[in-house]
Amino acid sequence: MKEDFDMNVSLDGKVSIVTGASSGIGLAVTKAYLESNAAGVVAVFRRTEIPAELEECRAQFGSKLQIVHGDVAREETAMEFTRIALERFGRIDILVSNAALSVVKPIHQHSPEEWDEVMNSNVKAVYWASRHIVPVMIKQGGGLILLSGSISGEVGIPTQGAYAPSKGALHQMARQMAVEYATHGIRVNVIACGTVDTPIVHTSAVKSGDPEGYWEMLKSNHPIGRIASANEVASFYTYMASDLASFFTGSVLMMDGGFTAR
Repeated sequence: MKEDFDMNVSLDGKVSIVTGASSGIGLAVTKAYLESNAAGVVAVFRRTEIPAELEECRAQFGSKLQIVHGDVAREETAMEFTRIALERFGRIDILVSNAALSVVKPIHQHSPEEWDEVMNSNVKAVYWASRHIVPVMIKQGGGLILLSGSISGEVGIPTQGAYAPSKGALHQMARQMAVEYATHGIRVNVIACGTVDTPIVHTSAVKSGDPEGYWEMLKSNHPIGRIASANEVASFYTYMASDLASFFTGSVLMMDGGFTAR
């Protein structure tokens, strides 16, 4: 018998926490989740000022959007965003662990402080979040964790320093956690992007001294001939958070325009 499938991507009734939500992918994901009828989104970021886009979301969606300011490298932040989600919405269905730092230099040129800062923000932050959110998901009978990986977690790229090992660690954490928590109904996946058009990339282009050449280099590195927009990446995060993607777990999904296929 032929099954009928509803291809409308909806997050109706789902509550999400999104880290690194003040710009780039995190901001786009926060907006996309709210627009997909999520019951609530807790947006987490270090900046004290609230971006205009989030102010617009708050005006449109009201209390469905909650904001937590904090450094994801600290356990206190994980405790706070877990508390807010449960206090305001009563459950946590989705964690999008997206916040990250990068130091652009070879490994041997990193100071010990730089190495620890990258690893704490990109890897230990997932541990802190899991320490508080996984018990909630176990108690409620399931949930989803989406980790923002990278092409740098799969291949070597010059000057990726501590960033590349940190993303490789996330890819393996997803596999480990997927196996560990499958019996509790918790799924864990990585979305590993190529270059995405974000404010950080624009800043890097200016600092390169040859913005036009820098953009051309980024585009040519991807067989598809361009880089991704934050909105198209967010659409995939939305699909992966929906019930349409319920058979995915332990997956490292390369959204990279063919970068790692070469």
